[in-house]
Amino acid sequence: MIVSGTREATIREVQPVNIHGTIFYDLVYIHEGETKPRRARVGAESVYPGIQPGDRVLVSYLMNVATGVERR
Repeated sequence: MIVSGTREATIREVQPVNIHGTIFYDLVYIHEGETKPRRARVGAESVYPGIQPGDRVLVSYLMNVATGVERR
């Protein structure tokens, strides 16, 4: 469990989702040294413009919930 902090990961899938006019991104990513992919839905304000599969990123966590993604 990740209480808070950041971890390195690679984006595998990016799917924009429009919920009542608000854009979110469903992400599939895998942390360095892990074999099981993780999934998260984050708001558009929590990711950088142009996020793409294959990008190497830092995923921010709070109470084991992904709260943001920034380019590494």
